Amino acid sequence: MREQSYQVIRFRSGGKELAVVIDAVERTEQIPLLTGVPLAPSFVRGVASLRGGVVCVVDLRPLLEPGSEAASSGEEKSLLVIHDGVRRIGVLCDDLPDFQRVGRGETLNLPQDELEVYSGALRVQRGKPVVGAPPPELVGILDPPRLFDLVERRLHEG
Repeated sequence: MREQSYQVIRFRSGGKELAVVIDAVERTEQIPLLTGVPLAPSFVRGVASLRGGVVCVVDLRPLLEPGSEAASSGEEKSLLVIHDGVRRIGVLCDDLPDFQRVGRGETLNLPQDELEVYSGALRVQRGKPVVGAPPPELVGILDPPRLFDLVERRLHEG
């Protein structure tokens, strides 16, 4: 029986490599003009007008690592608009997103305490898998509903 596969978009945000299932991605764009939001938490970089709608633009580093002083470098190259069917958010990316087909065997389930915003992890082998090579790295696969819930919780915290 043939293994099922699906597509993800891999990207780097705030220096951290992440992935999201392609079905949760509305679009990728150049970073538009951002309008600052007074008194917003550090992870909110502003709001942007995208094709007639307004989207909140976030920097994932201070969101995923509370207390992290530095937001992304300011040299972000693209905006990834993620949705969960109802809500949408713009995520700043340090590089251009990369599309990848993933087999079910290439992903791992994570322990329950690691699931705050992730649905699982993707094994990424750097270089050729030979004896003595470093083990595969794990890239967190974002779960959009959990990500939106975290954003909403942090906004209400203040």
